[in-house]
Amino acid sequence: MERSMELEALYRKICEAQSSGDYGFFESHFSREGGVLAIGTDPSEWWPGYDTIARVFKAQLKEVADFQIMADTPHAFCDGSVGWVAGRPTLKLPDGTEMPFRLTLVFQREHQEQ
Repeated sequence: MERSMELEALYRKICEAQSSGDYGFFESHFSREGGVLAIGTDPSEWWPGYDTIARVFKAQLKEVADFQIMADTPHAFCDGSVGWVAGRPTLKLPDGTEMPFRLTLVFQREHQEQ
């Protein structure tokens, strides 16, 4: 297991993409493989499969268009083709209210560059 600067940078890009509503960024990073799953903060937020995840994220990005996600310095590690990130970003609401939350991400490199 080793620290991953690549995944730290990806985490920051994820926070930026959420803040800017960049659906294309997410669409290009969701796996289309069987078993892909997104889990939100609410117990009902359990989304299996690419089509479901893509539909939900597209809708959510529209709903939070005025919110800003401020990244912290995450814990990002990898082991071979699998990596994970745990961060504590802050959600900044349009009225200036800030709410810290947790974000955990798991990645698998599906296509090795040649």
